[in-house]
Amino acid sequence: MDMEVFENKPTNENTVFSYEEINGYLKETSSWAKFLAVVGYVSVGLLVLGALFVILGASQLNNFTQSPVGMPFEFLGFVYLVLAGLYFIPINYLYKFASRMKSGLLLHDKTMVTSGFENLKSLFKFMGILTIVILSIYALLLIVVVPVAIFLAP
Repeated sequence: MDMEVFENKPTNENTVFSYEEINGYLKETSSWAKFLAVVGYVSVGLLVLGALFVILGASQLNNFTQSPVGMPFEFLGFVYLVLAGLYFIPINYLYKFASRMKSGLLLHDKTMVTSGFENLKSLFKFMGILTIVILSIYALLLIVVVPVAIFLAP
């Protein structure tokens, strides 16, 4: 399996690309991506632990005090769980990109490198869609909150 990662390598030395340099950048990028993914997995774990702590501790806390926002403290724990789930998805894509890219480059396996790039594409696609959703929520809140604030102003 001594196949080159880039099969259509030009033989002209005046090409724009340096394949050794690109491989070096991809190896370094995959190392940093794996580091960030591991930190992300740890963060998701801490977020889930925090959510469980809030959910389990909220029942005891509700016996002593009332929630300042008028909703049960358990709701905050469920919000943490939803955020942990949303955070897990891009972290998982990042980890798959890193591990498949590094393995593909070391083994000169074009399929694994392609799979790594596919996961990178999925990461960017997910983040783009999430950004559009969040910006839409902001716009909706702006459209609703500003007129309500003007209407209720003294």
